[in-house]
Amino acid sequence: MTLSPASTDNTEPLDVVTQNVLWNRLISVCEEQANALMRAAFGAIVREAGDLSAGVFNANGEMLAQAVTGTPGHVNTMAASVRAMLAIQPAESLSPGDALVTNDPWLGAGHVFDFVVVTPVFIAQNIVAYLASTSHIVDVGGRGWSAEAASVFEEGVTIPVMHLRRGCPSKGYQLRSSQSPGSGLRGSDLQGSELHSSQLHGAQLNEDMLRIVETNSRVPHEARGDILSLLTSNDTGARRLLELMAEYQLTDLIQTSRFIFERSLQGTRTLLQRVPDGIYDSTLALDGYDAPIHLQASMSVKDSHINVDLSGSSKAVNRGINCPLNYTAAYAAFGIRALLTPDVPNNEASLKAVTISAPPGLVVSAERPSPVSARHVIGQALPDLMMGCLEQALPGEVLAESSGALWTLSLSGAGTTEFTSLNVVLGGMGARPATDGLSTTAFPSGVGAVPVEVAELAAPLIYQSKEFVADSGGAGKHRGGLAQRLELRSALDEDMSLSAAAFERLTSGPAGREGGHNGSAGKVEITDGTQITDKGNYRIPAGETLILQSPGGGGFGKPNHRDKSAVMQDLAHGLISGEAATDIYQLNNKPNNKPTEE
Repeated sequence: MTLSPASTDNTEPLDVVTQNVLWNRLISVCEEQANALMRAAFGAIVREAGDLSAGVFNANGEMLAQAVTGTPGHVNTMAASVRAMLAIQPAESLSPGDALVTNDPWLGAGHVFDFVVVTPVFIAQNIVAYLASTSHIVDVGGRGWSAEAASVFEEGVTIPVMHLRRGCPSKGYQLRSSQSPGSGLRGSDLQGSELHSSQLHGAQLNEDMLRIVETNSRVPHEARGDILSLLTSNDTGARRLLELMAEYQLTDLIQTSRFIFERSLQGTRTLLQRVPDGIYDSTLALDGYDAPIHLQASMSVKDSHINVDLSGSSKAVNRGINCPLNYTAAYAAFGIRALLTPDVPNNEASLKAVTISAPPGLVVSAERPSPVSARHVIGQALPDLMMGCLEQALPGEVLAESSGALWTLSLSGAGTTEFTSLNVVLGGMGARPATDGLSTTAFPSGVGAVPVEVAELAAPLIYQSKEFVADSGGAGKHRGGLAQRLELRSALDEDMSLSAAAFERLTSGPAGREGGHNGSAGKVEITDGTQITDKGNYRIPAGETLILQSPGGGGFGKPNHRDKSAVMQDLAHGLISGEAATDIYQLNNKPNNKPTEE
């Protein structure tokens, strides 16, 4: 780890127990930061579904801890965003009370809807840490949530790295005369809330930047509120971090950084040792937009390090489903770590054990000005691609394929009433080697759905039904997670516009493993007979209903090996049909609980 030039490490060494406590306390700081963001956010997709991330970084911009609440696409991209933003706006140019912001897809979370805010934390005129947070802003102009743009310039306004707030250079915390820089801070001498509040005195928001966003947004009040909620989130985290440092009499986080990184790297390397050295290849076919997309990975494992080469994947397309490499790396690394190192906290060191590469210009490494609005269609398929490689290295230990891309349900008024509604439709998770897949669960994103009641209050919509789809989870010894069926219509009996940009796996469902059956493919239709088969924009006529059925997760193991009591329970709960119980699971053929052998 490189030490910050402004920092010294003169404090007494902390014992292992104290360091572990500090580590866990840092994670709790992030959690409070994330909870503050959810409470302050205007958009339901953040407030209700948790489409966000929050983290604490050291003085060098290296991620120390992240909130459990949040998505891999936000957290893992943010791990690199802070350093990228500091390269443009150096630390020495920052003052107490400052905050930086950008929504540049190639610096942040992959598309213009996600804003990243970074707030430096000062003690004695020195930056000791950064708080960073990311969340989705519903609308920033352009075509809005759509895959039909031909370039990123059509997708909305892009904000380069700039100040969201400017503070006062003289507001840094000054050590008392009885203290030396290495003596630590007594809790009675420093209150985090008082200190951070004093640093914010006289700080000014960048109203010019906010007006640009508001002017370009169809929901200006909400857009402004969501950006400012990121600022509130970071300020909450900064106050808690300063209180924590005061409690432990710390003037910097150098010792803590070393401890976290050394332990994380050691734990990651130890767990990666169970993967035999070698090269493992995998491919995955996606619906794409105008033509299918081919994803290809070559995974090289050597000396407890994994490198993934995606150079065999399709070239970037002229539609908004391309994925910048930063977002690609975020989800590919998550898929590997979720399987191999789930108990090692996510930070700078644990992420370094996995590298993702691809030449520029591919659908997984799109360059500006490629359109990238629905970049998660590609990005969230990558964990399954990684699992396909690892299944060769660890046969029988890898879960089946999941529904993949989160189905973003974007509706807007196409009649006399203007509105924008953003929700998600969740598919099934793949079955695991020892248990069933989770139903209607957003794996790998981890995002929840906006409750029906909240969605109906926010927009003139009526959700007529929301239910599990029987037989949608792939059959197997362990059943894939079930899909959901959603029916909704306009509450005003007016036309609506639908963007199908994120509807993926409509052609074929997620694959099973070890003899498990595939999950069901997704299906979207309108009651006027329209079948939605691509990622374009569609009009829903007044009086008609939109019907969505998400993909189900793949099954694991042969269906006739499933415990018959589990089959009977699934049947009783309506998760499978009688035909599936008889024809696929052979329930009537083997009434006992012993699996049959083929």
